[in-house]
Amino acid sequence: MEEKSFFLRYLGDSPKIRVLDFLIDNFALDFSLPQIAEGSRVAYTTLIDLLQELINQGTIMKTRKIGKSKLYKINLDSPIVKVLIAMDMKLSMAFIDNQKEIAV
Repeated sequence: MEEKSFFLRYLGDSPKIRVLDFLIDNFALDFSLPQIAEGSRVAYTTLIDLLQELINQGTIMKTRKIGKSKLYKINLDSPIVKVLIAMDMKLSMAFIDNQKEIAV
């Protein structure tokens, strides 16, 4: 069983958060929908249901099309995404600081 990221631990383990967590962790890359579903451990049909909402919120964007596949990535220009990335970093740093205190 894979350990949950700090992002999932603190924001909740929902399909939407899993998708955002996966795309934030892989911010430099774009992915097809099946790749996002597999990487985020979200059912493909659930991802299809979430897709338009995430696009409308501006948190993900379509980057290009290869053959019949459309590719998507996290929208690094989105103010919401910027806050989520900052929160992810702060949660990670807080965990590291906490581990240092426990070790002392």
